[in-house]
Amino acid sequence: MTILNEYETTYVARPDLTDEQMTRITSKIEGVVANQGGTLLVAEDWGKRKLAYLIKKHARGHYIYLNYCGPSPLVLEVERNLRLEDDLLRFLTVKIEADVVPDERRPLAEERKRLRIERMAALKAEEEAEARYRAEAEEEEGELDAVLED
Repeated sequence: MTILNEYETTYVARPDLTDEQMTRITSKIEGVVANQGGTLLVAEDWGKRKLAYLIKKHARGHYIYLNYCGPSPLVLEVERNLRLEDDLLRFLTVKIEADVVPDERRPLAEERKRLRIERMAALKAEEEAEARYRAEAEEEEGELDAVLED
């Protein structure tokens, strides 16, 4: 029996790509996973985010996350196909676990996805609260300036 490992690959595409172009790239990579004997556990579109530094003159990137199980040559083929895509800025593959059974890993992958979604929602709520606080502070400062000018 072939030993299957669990991997996660995150890739960053140019932010100006259309939804059709993003779907084409994601479908291609998911097809590679399936054709090479892999099992896709989770595929997430994390959307456009600010990059830590400029990559190919882009300050933002469109993030895609894939979690899958498969034999070790699968990663080589996935990364080969990612390198062929001119629209991608970066990618990273990490081996999560060795010698796994995909059906046993699926619930764990779904739980990690749920926790990620909760963390992202909490971060977004925190950012929105901070933005409201800043807007209120600027408004109060503007009112104070208006009073002082009179």
